[in-house]
Amino acid sequence: MKERIARLFLRILEAVPLPALAAVCETMMLLVCAVDRKHRRIARINLGIAFPEMGDAEADRIIRACYRQMGTSAAEFVHLPKMDAAYIREHFRIEGAEHTRETLEGRNQPAMVMTGHFGNWELLSHVYGVMIAPVAFIVRPLKSDIFDRIVTERRECIGNMVIRKADSAKEVMKILRKRILVGILIDQNVDRPKGILVDFFTRKAYTTFGIARLALAMNAAIHPGFIFRDPARKFHHVLRFGPPIAIDPGAPREEEVARVTRRCNEELEKAIRKAPDQWMWFHRRWKTRPVGEPEIYRGLQ
Repeated sequence: MKERIARLFLRILEAVPLPALAAVCETMMLLVCAVDRKHRRIARINLGIAFPEMGDAEADRIIRACYRQMGTSAAEFVHLPKMDAAYIREHFRIEGAEHTRETLEGRNQPAMVMTGHFGNWELLSHVYGVMIAPVAFIVRPLKSDIFDRIVTERRECIGNMVIRKADSAKEVMKILRKRILVGILIDQNVDRPKGILVDFFTRKAYTTFGIARLALAMNAAIHPGFIFRDPARKFHHVLRFGPPIAIDPGAPREEEVARVTRRCNEELEKAIRKAPDQWMWFHRRWKTRPVGEPEIYRGLQ
C-alpha cells in the first residue's frame, strides 16, 4: 500500500510542468535553509576551509544557492524519465566525450569517471547513457526499501546500471572488463581504514583509495567528469569530461595509489573552484582526522 501511494504521488508530480515543480521544490528548500542551523553551520565551516578569504555575505549566498539547487535537482529527478534525446539535445551540451571514447574504443581499455556531488550529478549518468552509451555507477542504498526501488528504477530507466556499494569491488571489475564506463563519486569523507589522507583545498582530507586501486589492478583509466548547471538558464547543463589522469603502473604501488588519489582530489577541487555554489557543502568532508588532531565539526554530529 505504501509503495502504491508513493508511486501515485510521483506520477502526480511528473504531471506538473518542470518550471512549476522546480519553483515549489526550491521554495521548500529555502524554508529548510531558514531552519536547518546544523547544516548551515557545517557548510560555513567547509567554506572557511576551502576559501579562507571568503566573506560572510558570499558564504551565505553560496549556502542559499546550494539549498535552492537541491530543490531544482529534485524536480529534475522527478522528470528524469521524460528527458529523452530530443530534450537532452535542447538542454545539455557534452564536452570531452572523445576522451572516454578513445579510452574505451580506441585503446580498448577499461575506464572510470571520477566525479562528486556536484551540479545535478544524477543527470550526468542519464545524459551520457542516452546520448553516448549506458554506464554503471556506484550508489549507497537508501534507508527505505520502497524509495530505494523507485529511485533505482529511475536511475536505470534508459539502460544504466546501479552498483550497490556493499558489492562494488567485484561488480565494478566485472563491468570494467565489459568496457562499460563506471562512475564513482569520490568526494565524501571515509574512515581511516578505507582511505588515505591527501590534500583537498587548504586541509588534508581522508579520501577513498578505491578508485586508484581499481585503476592499477585493472589497468583502467580514470577520467574526471562533472556536470555544470548554466547559471543563466537553470534547466541547461554542460557535461565536461577530461583526459585520463596519468597513472604509472611501474611505480611503487602505495606511492602511486596516494599520488592518483591526490590527483583525483585536484580535479574535484578544480571543478568546485569554477562553480562553488554547485557543490554540496553540507557534508562533513573533513570529519575523519589523524589521531590526536582536534575535531572540526564539534557538536555537529
